[in-house]
Amino acid sequence: MQRVFKINVNGTDYDVAVQELTDATSQIMPKYSATAPVQTASSTPTASPAPATRAPTGSGDQCAQMSGVVAGILVKQGQSVNEGDRIMELEAMKMKVPVIANRSGSVSRILVNIGDGVEKGQALVTLA
Repeated sequence: MQRVFKINVNGTDYDVAVQELTDATSQIMPKYSATAPVQTASSTPTASPAPATRAPTGSGDQCAQMSGVVAGILVKQGQSVNEGDRIMELEAMKMKVPVIANRSGSVSRILVNIGDGVEKGQALVTLA
């Protein structure tokens, strides 16, 4: 069965006709099955490295809400911050995401440097 779709690429519309493959119509994939999983080189199971061990986080620790790279540190040790202040920026996939203080306090420790890779849940700053 043939279906027609309209696609827009960089402001130009294209009409594209797509033919659905079945066992009867496919010469390229004679054993095609819509429900059969397709296995690729990347889908073969591999052993994943063990996650790095981290120190448990305390109540004053401000943690990464996602994995990424530290793009900016907006506070200094000893600085006072209020709940809701931006204290850092993380970057992942060319997007910068602010790290927001979840409580007021003074920055007692900065646990990362600009350019460090961090994992979700990793402590970044400690507020006292």
